[in-house]
Amino acid sequence: MLVKVYGSAVFGVEATTITVEVNVDTGIAYHLVGLPDSAVKESSFRIAAALKNVGFHLPGKKITINMAPADLRKEGSAYDLTFAMGIL
Repeated sequence: MLVKVYGSAVFGVEATTITVEVNVDTGIAYHLVGLPDSAVKESSFRIAAALKNVGFHLPGKKITINMAPADLRKEGSAYDLTFAMGIL
């Protein structure tokens, strides 16, 4: 199952649209691609905790999250909501 969700990133005074593609498949893994920094890579823990506190849980499957465009460095925790919406 492939889902596309759109978010935005702020670079200086300009905003850029970030396309987040989430694929949930058979298996068990969590892959994050598209030039994320360490805060973005840690989003899986924040998303799992937030979903658990509202009664949902991460599916026990392989989740691949692609953030495009890949040439822009993604920083911070601003993408957590976008990732959670794509997973749900």
